[in-house]
Amino acid sequence: MPDNESLKSPHTTLIDAEKGYDTAIADGEAADMKAIFGAMRALHGKAQADVHAILIARGERPDESGSFLSLVHKTVISVRSAVAGLDRSSLPSFIDGEERIVGAYDQAISDVGPSDPAAETLRKDRDALVAAISEMRAKAA
Repeated sequence: MPDNESLKSPHTTLIDAEKGYDTAIADGEAADMKAIFGAMRALHGKAQADVHAILIARGERPDESGSFLSLVHKTVISVRSAVAGLDRSSLPSFIDGEERIVGAYDQAISDVGPSDPAAETLRKDRDALVAAISEMRAKAA
């Protein structure tokens, strides 16, 4: 069985993203933006639950607190909201963060290997995220 460290990174990143979207939902003013943030939060919640289940099945006890970056993300989102608002012009910043999560998926998929059953779950969650990023790009245009 592969090293579980490769799965802990996306797990933590997804927790951080959920917390960031919680802040964006609370600070967002426009209903359409709140809907986008809510959809992304739900997507990350499902994916985090998937990775959590994989880690549990492998005998790990996943840390649910996220990382220090979750505090940084929440602060940046709150400051951006206060200064410029969270409108469509803020979507490229969120897209950049989502693309970093895709990178975490890519690394985890590579690390566990294609024959590992976890790879299929990771690929499905990654593909759903890539589709959501495409939708965000379309709304940002």
